[in-house]
Amino acid sequence: MKKYFLLFILSVVIFFLHAVLVRHAVYGDGNGYYSYTHALYFEKGLNFDYIYNHLGNFSGKSGVFSRIFWNKEPISDGLIRQNPFTIGTGIVWLPSMALVSLVSIFLNLGLDKYSLIYELGPGISGIFFMLSGLYFLEKYLVNFFSKRSVFWTVLTLFFATNVFYYTAFEPALSHQPAFFLISFLLFWTYRFKGSLKNFFILGALAGLLVIVRMADAIVLVPVFFQVVRVRLDYKKVFMFLLGFTLLLTPQLLTQKLMYGYFFVNPYFSGQNGFWNISFSHFIEYLFSPKRGLFAWSPVFIPAVWGLFQKRSYVFLFTVFLLWIVTSSWSAYLSAGFGQRFSFAAIPLMAFGLAYSFEKFSLKTTKVVFAVFVFLNINLISTFYLQKADLIKNDSLSMGRFIQLQIKNPKEIWNLLVK
Repeated sequence: MKKYFLLFILSVVIFFLHAVLVRHAVYGDGNGYYSYTHALYFEKGLNFDYIYNHLGNFSGKSGVFSRIFWNKEPISDGLIRQNPFTIGTGIVWLPSMALVSLVSIFLNLGLDKYSLIYELGPGISGIFFMLSGLYFLEKYLVNFFSKRSVFWTVLTLFFATNVFYYTAFEPALSHQPAFFLISFLLFWTYRFKGSLKNFFILGALAGLLVIVRMADAIVLVPVFFQVVRVRLDYKKVFMFLLGFTLLLTPQLLTQKLMYGYFFVNPYFSGQNGFWNISFSHFIEYLFSPKRGLFAWSPVFIPAVWGLFQKRSYVFLFTVFLLWIVTSSWSAYLSAGFGQRFSFAAIPLMAFGLAYSFEKFSLKTTKVVFAVFVFLNINLISTFYLQKADLIKNDSLSMGRFIQLQIKNPKEIWNLLVK
């Protein structure tokens, strides 16, 4: 537990410093989820008018800018505006909003409801979800591998992949609760006790994952594979469906209020993107300098190799299926740092990475760890220092991508010397 406490302190410090520097703590898609949390907590419903007005006229480091990039026009009497994001993340952030309010009351801070401190709540929640997910992932992996291999797997995942970025720099997104749910369910269902109560909880957690990130529900395949070893009957199936439906209901009601129908969603209708299978997309998803999985997180290459060597066919099938589905979407290369559309599959790839470390000597493991950590930290600094090229350049070549990272340490040194 000591290492998780230290990782928590490290993540919180980086997150707070980053938030103070840019004057906000929720970024990108997180603003959509935050709008749910803010409206539900302060307006007691889905009246987004006030939070949209704040986010649409926000003063940050770069001056006044809008953090809303989706259709926000009223669709009824002005009380309900469209919010294309699923509601699950907004719901799981509610306790953090309540906690900030309680602290404000207790310390008589008199916080405005648009205070930056309220935005810190979802970020702290994200850090908690990520580190808790790593903890349960570790407890799961020790069933198959030595403690030494699992220890280095956890540290490598944190420092050598985009787990570090999405824990310490941008933790207020939907990926964090999804990562936690997948990791916990893998651990919990490994020795699953098939009581009716457990099937109800399993259904509820599966439903929660769907309303947090719908596509990530694909990663439930190995979870269900572990569960089917338990003898099933109609009562257990009913309890699972009951829990699943109960947690799915908030999303269905939200879609009814916003679009007039329970089963209408802008991601299904093509308003926010579309699915189109393309072989070139499959390859770019893995190797493109614009967020390709192996280009931005090369440590996943030995992870996938380990899955093949271990013959983890269920994990491989699930990773492949998620790759096919997400790479077929029009925004398959994602925004932010790295290939985050495969983020929910990291617990599965961790299995392969642990197998690789099991075969390596301790010395080799440490060398592999050091090399990939350096590459990841260097890429994060390049991400911030070379945004014009690395993020906004649509014609970024692999050669230019590598060149930026090679010259980055020299530029950092020059900044420090100055």
